[in-house]
Amino acid sequence: MENTYSLRKFVITVAIPIVTFWTVLFLFRYPLPHEDDLFFIGAAINLAKGGEFTNPLLEAWNSVFSSGKFYYHPPFHSFTLAAWLKLAGISTTSLLFFQYLCYNIFSLCLALLLRFYAFPRVTALCTTIIYAAWHCNPNPFQSSGFRHDALGMAYLALGLWLLTKDSWLRYFLGFCFLGIAVFTSPITSAYAISFGIAIIIINFINNKNNKNFPKYKYVTLRLLAFVAAICLVVILFLICINFDFHGFKSVFALHASYRRTSTIEAIPVFIKFITRYYGYILLLPTYILYILLSLGIYWKKDRINNWKLKILLVGSNIGIILNVLFYAGAIWFSFYFCWVGIVSIISVMFKERSKIRIYAFLVATLIFLSSQSLNILSLIEREYVTESQYQKIREVVLDKPKRKYAIDEIAARFVFDYKLPKNSIAWNFIKPAPDAYPISAKDKKPGTIWIVSKSKLGHYVPEMQPDYPRVEFMGRKFNSLPKKPFDVILIP
Repeated sequence: MENTYSLRKFVITVAIPIVTFWTVLFLFRYPLPHEDDLFFIGAAINLAKGGEFTNPLLEAWNSVFSSGKFYYHPPFHSFTLAAWLKLAGISTTSLLFFQYLCYNIFSLCLALLLRFYAFPRVTALCTTIIYAAWHCNPNPFQSSGFRHDALGMAYLALGLWLLTKDSWLRYFLGFCFLGIAVFTSPITSAYAISFGIAIIIINFINNKNNKNFPKYKYVTLRLLAFVAAICLVVILFLICINFDFHGFKSVFALHASYRRTSTIEAIPVFIKFITRYYGYILLLPTYILYILLSLGIYWKKDRINNWKLKILLVGSNIGIILNVLFYAGAIWFSFYFCWVGIVSIISVMFKERSKIRIYAFLVATLIFLSSQSLNILSLIEREYVTESQYQKIREVVLDKPKRKYAIDEIAARFVFDYKLPKNSIAWNFIKPAPDAYPISAKDKKPGTIWIVSKSKLGHYVPEMQPDYPRVEFMGRKFNSLPKKPFDVILIP
């Protein structure tokens, strides 16, 4: 085991700053709402209330699938969150704190992983800040909100860290958490496979130099740990879906076909994602920098003797490629792991040349800030609405308790604090699958009251909200950045 600093120093200089950082963001009520919030937490809320594994907010979608169960995604996120909500209560604060715990688990486990492989402390701190820019983005359209990604990443980081200790028990626990990560957020499988194998290879090489190394016994025990972990995770999965594997498979596969492209088309679609609109400024430079630094590791192989870094880098490259092939649209996963690679390479590649390392970090910082330029602009120019506006809407709902309400994630948080009216449905998923958002005033059914943010209504149904204030900067209007993203309107 290679440690560049003691556990005490780790706690003082890394762990405490990380927890403090996430605490500050929690106190500022991050993460912001995301358009998928009601999709991902509806089933958990229903379970916490003693209901079945279904999301009643997805009324239109549930009518398409015969089972009515929330089989669109694997169940572990819903059941984990439901247990938490049963304990902490259903409110915005409890949901925010759940995400806060996930962020801390991920950051601390990743920091321990980086410490184990002798990366400088700055690596853990930088990767935490970059992780926050993904999940707690100040731009509501870029934040991950209450999606399942944070929990999946927490399980992933915990599983990978457990694998670093080369023992049967740690391998068993590590494989368990990696499996749980996959059954929480399937895209994590790209990194569970790639980094998991990389860590196992490093452990094997470390032991191979031992003359008394029992190869057969070593491999057999670790294979048994893997099989036992997979069996346990699969059993838990089957219990969660009440052993209805056929029903789950049919719904999950159909939903996946709506969301992802075929493997053959994955790379062209990914390139399109990172180059369209402002992609040449916001996304593409990151991938170029990552590729250049990765090549530099092997080009300067005579100067960089950290063979573990090279194996981990190969794992990172394979993970990003698998990410693209599995789900090209999940660009924020690959984007984040590119930055983990960039920070790690710079901190090691120029370890003995402090001036060059400073310049390299400055260039990387400029590219990162460039990638966040629209998000920073969104935060600076944002205007908020008063609580009295939300109170007026609540009073209308109290006067008409039997009406049906189509609400979005903005109204769910700021108007209702997730204490939703009984007859609520998700406005974002008001149309039957594979459609979702309403696109015309004709999609508003008689008797259903809409409570949604003005900016979203204006974006998707402009005939009902033709204009809403956008962010303006240096004479340019940014149509994708609403000035009042949390301004809510009630349409009877």
